Amino acid sequence: MTDAPSLLARGPRTLFQPTDPHQPESDIEKRLAFLVGLVAFGLPVVLAAGAIFGGSCFRDSISHFYYAQFLGPIFVGLLYFIGGFLIAYTGEMFIEDRLSTVAGVGAFIVASVPTLGTGCEGQDKFLSRVFVEVTNGDPITVTEASDQEFFNLFSTASNWHLVAAGILFIYLALYCLFVLKRVVPERHEKNGVMIESKRQRNQLYSICGLIILACVALLFFKGKIGGPGFLIWWDSLNLTFFVEAIALWAFGIAWFAKSRVFQKLNDS
Repeated sequence: MTDAPSLLARGPRTLFQPTDPHQPESDIEKRLAFLVGLVAFGLPVVLAAGAIFGGSCFRDSISHFYYAQFLGPIFVGLLYFIGGFLIAYTGEMFIEDRLSTVAGVGAFIVASVPTLGTGCEGQDKFLSRVFVEVTNGDPITVTEASDQEFFNLFSTASNWHLVAAGILFIYLALYCLFVLKRVVPERHEKNGVMIESKRQRNQLYSICGLIILACVALLFFKGKIGGPGFLIWWDSLNLTFFVEAIALWAFGIAWFAKSRVFQKLNDS
């Protein structure tokens, strides 16, 4: 064991320090962390499996599954679980608590305010939920809602959704890179040297955080990488869905490590 940890293993020693460095995480906190990691890891898997085996449209992004008839409520419910946990999560110091609350509100907005478009542009026919105006009568008539598109809750809904999603994903990345990586000497050092399990966990947290940031950057700049033909190719392969899935998997793995699922990474 060397005295100087690698760049990936280093973590803040003054920022995000817990109020009580001698107090270990409780078993309840570890179980909740495991559940959050499981939901984050399982969300894209459930949506993809439901689309493939349920005969539904495989939508361009995870957010577009809001409009799926059966999978839409699952998407909303699981995001609400993540958002509710982040709001209730106090962490071990004030800033961690407040940033977690902001991210939780972002998750609620992502789940409640849908993105724009069907996410099934390449399909000739598909089942979907839409926003319509219903007029009771004999017969009942259904038309496009006034001043509103079938796949647009309100005129600025897409902007709200994108901003909230950006806040949520950036929080997930920064949480991995700063909060999870923090070095608390009372817990993580022995004779002034970082213990090996913490060193390995920090390396994992760094990789997960960098993957999330890379995914966010790719989604943000994909429209600037190529012309319309590139975006058509991108959507034909549902690449937004898979990039978002990779970001969620990275977050889920980080929280699995936080919940001490990986025995090799646990402190003795």
